[in-house]
Amino acid sequence: MTATHSFARYDAILNHQKPDKMPVYIPTVACSVASEILGKKVNTGSDSLHFAEELSWLSGEAAHDDFVETYHENIITLGRKLGIDILREGWRSSARPQKKIDDYTLLFSLENGAHIIKRFYPEEQSYGVIENTAQFRSVEELLENLKTQMKTSVEVSDNYLKQKYDSQIRLKKRASPYFPLIAAAPGVGISMYDPLWLELIALEPDFLAEFFMHATETALKEIQFLHKQGFSFLNGGGDLASNQGPVYSPHAFHKIFVPCYKKISNECNKYDMKYCYRTDGNIWALSDYMFGEAGIQAYGEVDRSASMTVGVIRKRYPQLLILGNNSSATLHDGTEMEVREETRAALEESGGYNYIPGPSNAIVHGTPVRNIFAMLEEIDRFKP
Repeated sequence: MTATHSFARYDAILNHQKPDKMPVYIPTVACSVASEILGKKVNTGSDSLHFAEELSWLSGEAAHDDFVETYHENIITLGRKLGIDILREGWRSSARPQKKIDDYTLLFSLENGAHIIKRFYPEEQSYGVIENTAQFRSVEELLENLKTQMKTSVEVSDNYLKQKYDSQIRLKKRASPYFPLIAAAPGVGISMYDPLWLELIALEPDFLAEFFMHATETALKEIQFLHKQGFSFLNGGGDLASNQGPVYSPHAFHKIFVPCYKKISNECNKYDMKYCYRTDGNIWALSDYMFGEAGIQAYGEVDRSASMTVGVIRKRYPQLLILGNNSSATLHDGTEMEVREETRAALEESGGYNYIPGPSNAIVHGTPVRNIFAMLEEIDRFKP
């Protein structure tokens, strides 16, 4: 593989043409799996990356800068080892702890005396909040906070945006000899795991429509900035569904979010950019709103195990760009043969265009390396 081929394949897909070979994209790889592939301990993605990055802050600004540089080097090295064609910076943590409680537990002090405590579990390579005194206690408290946010305008200056996207811009420059880069970009949405947000959607849809349209104005300025930095594909959206369907009503999505995403997709069209809505789960109840009415150009984290198959999506939305479709669960739990069959099925359904194959989501801790290479071999064999 050469950089020339990777950029040509990427451009072909974005322009709705057939490439010489399908471009490979892997959203992120857990540190433990990447370490096994590269034969040394590396930080590349998932919960363990967040823990390692937050730890680095305890040694100061320079130590954190070194951490980011090494992280970029790690994911470029891993990408070249796996023969992928498209790279992105994975989900990172910006939280700065105040101290270590023990080897695996960190304390984060917040305003007004509130705090968060997070713990890392080495055996499972998982990391999460075990205590949070800053959580909203009621829907009313959340609503008042959002009203305050709307009154506090953020100055979206070039300096602000350079700082926000500094790491991705640095990675783009560093990766440019090898890979085109997808940008993590703004999206509008709620936390699907927070019951207060779900309750607020039911109680205050008119206010939320206003609130998120206000947020969209900032998103438009970010899109303009990312265009100037040479990005052509923006990875946005946000989780909103399980395998059973969306966690809130299609009516609420249409009222609150479709006007926002119309503006976002129209802004991207002005600059010949593609906006990708990424979410796991079964989104058939929302898909016409997303890819029809709102005009979103691409769909990521497309999960075959949630009935979102390339074949059915292709028939319904012929011009939609599709990323992924190898179930992360199959890669983790399936046999090598099951991985190969799933990979071949998605590739054949694609017809060799408007599709970037790879996992639906992260390659998680405990995924057998042989399954990853089985997926990659099948992609390499497929001739568009």
